[in-house]
Amino acid sequence: MLGREVVPIIQIELRKFMTLARAIVWASLLVLSFEVLAQDQTKPDSQPPKIYAQRLVNDTLAKHKEVVIMAFHVTPPNQSKNVIIASNIGRIGKKADEDDMRVIDTGVSNLEVNKTGNHFEDELPLLDEAGKRIGAVGIVFNYRPGLDKKKLAKQAEKIRDEMARQIPSKEQLFQETKD
Repeated sequence: MLGREVVPIIQIELRKFMTLARAIVWASLLVLSFEVLAQDQTKPDSQPPKIYAQRLVNDTLAKHKEVVIMAFHVTPPNQSKNVIIASNIGRIGKKADEDDMRVIDTGVSNLEVNKTGNHFEDELPLLDEAGKRIGAVGIVFNYRPGLDKKKLAKQAEKIRDEMARQIPSKEQLFQETKD
């Protein structure tokens, strides 16, 4: 049996241990909080921004059920890198690749069936209402052999042109919206 003098020592040591354990838990939570705050919110796959470009993508997809994927590639104001600014598949902030930049630089669409053969992808120059090239828009349709690729490309152009009439300027794409 433990002597009466040992029990208080054990209680004191137990209190010290519990205090230390609580301190460790709080320190861990604090570090985790700082890590979350420090995360780069422009990383690809971050939440879609509440900007006009995203609303335009959402509204266009709601109107054109035949489109399965849409993404805008635009260089944001005061930045030098062209990135995805709006899409229905995330990847917001993803830098434009060589194909994206070729469409933007040349004004020539990039048409292709994806590797698995189930999507027809048309990346077109994104235009404002004055017809000025302001980026690129990827428009993707479901595909199966035998579908008319030229017809799908014409449909993508029609959709792009509908959106262009709703874009007064590149800057308008970045205006915050309430939805």
